[in-house]
Amino acid sequence: MLATRLAHSLATVLKALAAIFFLLLLVFSYDRLHGASSSQVLSNRLQLNGNLAAADFPPELNRFWINFADSLVKARPVCPEIRIDHAPPNDAETRFEPDNHNKQRVDFLKLSAEDRKAVKDSHAFMVKQALHQAPDLFYSRTTKGIVTTAGPRYMPILLVSLRMLRRSGSELPVEVFLGSWDEYNSTICEGIFPSLGASCRVLDGIYSKAPSIAKPERFQFKILAILFSSFEDVLFLDADAFPGNKPDDLFLTEPYSSYGLVTWPDIFGNTASPLYFQIASIAEPPVSLRLSSESGQLLLSKSKHAADLLLMTYYNYYGPDYYYPLLCQGSHGAGDKETFIHAAMALDRPFWDVRERPWVLGHWKNGQFCLVAMAQHHPGDDWKIQKGLNESSDPTTARPLFVHNHFHKLDPKTIIREDGPTRDVDGNYQRMWGPKKTVLDRFGHDVEQEVWEEILASGCEAGTDTCSKIKDYYNSMYPDGNSNEVI
Repeated sequence: MLATRLAHSLATVLKALAAIFFLLLLVFSYDRLHGASSSQVLSNRLQLNGNLAAADFPPELNRFWINFADSLVKARPVCPEIRIDHAPPNDAETRFEPDNHNKQRVDFLKLSAEDRKAVKDSHAFMVKQALHQAPDLFYSRTTKGIVTTAGPRYMPILLVSLRMLRRSGSELPVEVFLGSWDEYNSTICEGIFPSLGASCRVLDGIYSKAPSIAKPERFQFKILAILFSSFEDVLFLDADAFPGNKPDDLFLTEPYSSYGLVTWPDIFGNTASPLYFQIASIAEPPVSLRLSSESGQLLLSKSKHAADLLLMTYYNYYGPDYYYPLLCQGSHGAGDKETFIHAAMALDRPFWDVRERPWVLGHWKNGQFCLVAMAQHHPGDDWKIQKGLNESSDPTTARPLFVHNHFHKLDPKTIIREDGPTRDVDGNYQRMWGPKKTVLDRFGHDVEQEVWEEILASGCEAGTDTCSKIKDYYNSMYPDGNSNEVI
């Protein structure tokens, strides 16, 4: 019995030492990869230790949330939930046709006059509450940062994205929102993330302060992360999205400096129901005006858009039951994507929706284009082009800025699968995003090779057989690169 206990204790100690070794390897290999000196490494460690208390929320924000949550609960529409009882809109109905000014808006939803009035009354109540409570929203003045959400399954993907963020030269702090303490991992939150300028925030640490509020699900987490983040100026990025070039200047230049809210387009047309515009008491725009939104990235100023941020929260809180059907009618990516622009429209707030269409990244296989990711463009370039302010030396199309790997996640353990985007029709290795020249011309550097260096570093630091597979792919595709220098 004693021998068994000793063996169990020894195994526990060895596991702990292995975890510590892995953490140290991960942290210091990242610094070595990016050329940090030993003094810089120590300075970074000391500076970022202050982020370990970031799970706490200030009492002013707690008080605000309790009051606002009460308004959310009171605002529930007094009518049955809206259900989609038809097939999703087809390709013709979701195709964006900017020159077809006669195209009719998709109109699938039917509500009785009584139910329509119930939702309209709820919306009117929430508009008043949002305008009334917006001045009380608490955040740290003049702060700027990146906000994201990630559960345990997305942590390896987020780690690659954070590495790419820092590789871009960005110095913006990052707040990573977890759903609950069950998702908190001390090794990641107290060691790995601080080494990358990121801190963990546990959503339930403030959300549960309002006992009558319903638990959030799926798409609802994004808006709550933005609402509860400490930053005044927020760049939200999905866990599977990262910048291909440094994004820090976005907060300081047009269009953000004037509008305070910047959104990016999806590849589909807008499918908001005509009923929504009746409920919100605003004019219905033609479907030829803009594409639907793609919410892998979002810029928002809380000081300029506090009221519509609260209305966005209302749209998402009642999203699955009412507003997701109203704003998407079951079309592609139904969820939070249309809540941002429409909340601003409902309150007549200014926003800039980037008009440059997403650049779809992928490759051809068996005569079909295989979508892997999409690149979103620099809003400053888009603003100049739309305003006609480009000089003769400026590009006529906007530069790509963000890569959203929404279709194939960059998880080191799965991205290299034989049925994944790294193989052609014959099973041979290939680039994921298309020709190297195109990526070089658009980004100015080979972002695809760079992301594979970060995937390689992440996969090999875990010490699994994933490392050899990724290294084989990397050495085959990028023979001029040296994978031995990456880890």
